[in-house]
Amino acid sequence: MKTKTAPVVPGLPIASVERETGLSKDTLRVWERRYGFPTPERDANGERLYAQAQVQRLTQIKRLMDRGHRPGKLLALDEMALVALDAARPSVLATDNALHLDHWMHLVKTHDSEALQRQFYREMAKRGLASFVQDIVAPLITRVGEAWSRNELGIFEEHLFSQQLEKMFRTVLANMLPQHGSPCVLLTTLSGEEHTMGLLMVEALMVVEDIYPVLLGPQTPIDEIVRAAQLKQADAVCLSFNSGYSPTLSAQGLRDLRQLLPAGIELWAGGYGVKAIRKPIDGVSLMPEFQDLYDGLAKWRSKHG
Repeated sequence: MKTKTAPVVPGLPIASVERETGLSKDTLRVWERRYGFPTPERDANGERLYAQAQVQRLTQIKRLMDRGHRPGKLLALDEMALVALDAARPSVLATDNALHLDHWMHLVKTHDSEALQRQFYREMAKRGLASFVQDIVAPLITRVGEAWSRNELGIFEEHLFSQQLEKMFRTVLANMLPQHGSPCVLLTTLSGEEHTMGLLMVEALMVVEDIYPVLLGPQTPIDEIVRAAQLKQADAVCLSFNSGYSPTLSAQGLRDLRQLLPAGIELWAGGYGVKAIRKPIDGVSLMPEFQDLYDGLAKWRSKHG
């Protein structure tokens, strides 16, 4: 009599894990090298296969990242610690964050520029520049944009808020910008994309990460981006796209730029507008989230030592 063996449950391929967890393929590969997790098996063709238990843990980690926790810290926790952290007052944290942003919105709506500037500097001193950008500035810009679209704010209020924020960033960065660093990244936007706030936010994060940013400002023609990248010996070009920029124009512009850039110069694209680009573009790293920027940096440094 033959003994029945339990069927082997196959692991999920990396594309399925990306869809299930919301973590990009590049992120999964970087974590595997950098943190030793996840630890996928390999099929006969050498492709990664992820066990269901690892997919569940990755989903949990992504959920905690969305609540503001950093991945390096999360990946060092064991299963029990992750469960405890996941269960720790999510509704209260969400309410606190919402109330915090409500206070900022009140300052925007009441045109209190002096109070807005004071709050900017206080919050940045309390949190640090990177956390201030990700946890305050990014969601606040979203809130202001949504309020403007509902006619709760006028153009005057939106412009005043943007000018105060830009003023703060330029003052802070003027005292922090390095004279060298690695990689050297050229920051700009394509013609027709006039918003500079995304560039300033990325510049701030890069300075904290010891990257050498070269800010060209917005709306640089493609041939001039190529020329500047070569003259400045840039390792990468990073473009910013806001949600109002046409995804069709974004994708076409990135393809055109990639074709003209030397192969050794990487091309990164970030901002809310990148989320609307559905198909991958050969030779272009799409970075819709801040974490994608950190992962791209880790990948570059791993590759270049």
